[in-house]
Amino acid sequence: MKKLNLIVGALALCLGAESFAALSEAEAARLGKDLTPIGAERAGNAAGTIPEWTGGLAQAPAGYEEGGFLVDPFPDDKPLFVITAENAEQYKSNLTPGQVAMLKKYPDYRMPVYLTRRTAAFTQEIYDDTRKHALTANLTADGNGVEGRGVGSPFPIPANGLQAIWNHTLRFRGYSM
Repeated sequence: MKKLNLIVGALALCLGAESFAALSEAEAARLGKDLTPIGAERAGNAAGTIPEWTGGLAQAPAGYEEGGFLVDPFPDDKPLFVITAENAEQYKSNLTPGQVAMLKKYPDYRMPVYLTRRTAAFTQEIYDDTRKHALTANLTADGNGVEGRGVGSPFPIPANGLQAIWNHTLRFRGYSM
């Protein structure tokens, strides 16, 4: 643990104090505009394969019962196409080396590809809290903690990898966590 603290401390010194600071009002104003309320890109991609975020699934899908198992929100979706060893070359630019290796090693391996949807959604309370604390959240001097944060992401527009790691560590996972 001491070794980890030394590494984090050394990393913190290398990053500089400005990367520990909260967002400015101008930066935070992007949340909910060109960025989602939690800091992701709102726009889709140029190819049209990733759509614009329009709010996600704000309500439970049909068939979901409180306390029950999650249900498929898109039960009628069918694959747009299926990538196999035979047609992998056609899609190679969109495949990782690991996926290509799987297709080569296992001839029966198939990758059904569905319509991309951006279903992530939080409550308005989480969006408001993220916006509010984006102006106050700071890394501690050694980078080994976060001050001035709430229940939303502390760094919705991370300035460096350490802030991104803290976003992951402190992400909202429900009130029962």
